[in-house]
Amino acid sequence: MLEIPLSGIKKIEEIAQSSNEYISLSQGSIKVGGIPQQVKMYVQGLLNSDKTDYYESCWGLRVLREKIAQTIGARYGVSLHVNQVLPTHGCIGGLSLVYLTLLNPGDEVIIPEPAYPAYNILAQASRCEVKYVSCLVPGTKSNWLLDVDAIKKAITPKTKLMVFSNPSNPTGNIIPPHTLEEIIKLCDERGIYLVIDEAYREYVFEGDYTTGITFLKKSKFVISANSFSKSMAMSGWRVGYLLVDEHLTRPLAGMQDALLNCLNNTAQYAAMYALDHQDLTRDMYLKVLHNRDYALEKLRPLIEAGIFSVQKPMGGFFLFLRTQFEDGTDLCMDILHNAKVGLIPGKTFGPSGAPFIRLCYARDPDVLEEGIKRIVAHFTK
Repeated sequence: MLEIPLSGIKKIEEIAQSSNEYISLSQGSIKVGGIPQQVKMYVQGLLNSDKTDYYESCWGLRVLREKIAQTIGARYGVSLHVNQVLPTHGCIGGLSLVYLTLLNPGDEVIIPEPAYPAYNILAQASRCEVKYVSCLVPGTKSNWLLDVDAIKKAITPKTKLMVFSNPSNPTGNIIPPHTLEEIIKLCDERGIYLVIDEAYREYVFEGDYTTGITFLKKSKFVISANSFSKSMAMSGWRVGYLLVDEHLTRPLAGMQDALLNCLNNTAQYAAMYALDHQDLTRDMYLKVLHNRDYALEKLRPLIEAGIFSVQKPMGGFFLFLRTQFEDGTDLCMDILHNAKVGLIPGKTFGPSGAPFIRLCYARDPDVLEEGIKRIVAHFTK
């Protein structure tokens, strides 16, 4: 029997949601006002029709695929064909399709880490081997950089896939364009599929960001995984999409048919409306940016005291805080049980993350303020 472990994120969040006495800065869900009201009003009208009442294609709604190809292609100056677009059950649904379609038991998956734990869990579900490559810069406490040479050394004849997020979950780091180009060239030469999880690309605050979408016409091995969970706070509605080379769409859609039959039609129409109203994301972006700066400022006394160290995130939702311990799990649990604040142990994200804890700052300002206040008081009482 295949036993898949529950993610460390889910374990902490289950406790954090068990009582109102806890504040959750754990799960990476954006909670700064919820789904824009205009999207909800559109869906309310939609439910008065029969447009969402029946099965649709395992390929996703044709109108949504066309909208994604048109809107995302225009945004990044890329010509996208509808056959390169596959709506999915959130970003995780897209990642699952990729793993289950492309990998065979015994294949190897390279994961530059720290990394979102689902990348490793899906490899286990696919009966594949994981090869972690640390991105912690040697000689530093909390500086992160994708090391191309280290990745080259990790590649073997069994390597079939590499996966990472950009911006990074959990570090908030952004991969420099020249590094991304080098990685893509390497994957092309070795015949390795490269999955770039771009769920956080709407939350880039600084740095030179290049999306993998711009490489889709240059490489048949690049796969861009995307989500409306972050950009439109639609995490509960479960809708995302893959952008791939055309040769992959049919087998991926076949796997989606086998697993799900079809997607949530209501969520797909909501996503299509959201693409036509991308200005609605501006307010969420500004709130998250403000929260990042607020959290860094309020945690400064703990950073100056050497309790934490952190690399300022260039994007995303998270602070990846290095603790004074080789394993920050006990500290994380101490904060959970005594300060009543949910954070995630860093080793959830891979071996390099063990001394760290992750804090999600994509929360309503009053919630974040209280959570940070409790953390500071935990160390200064």
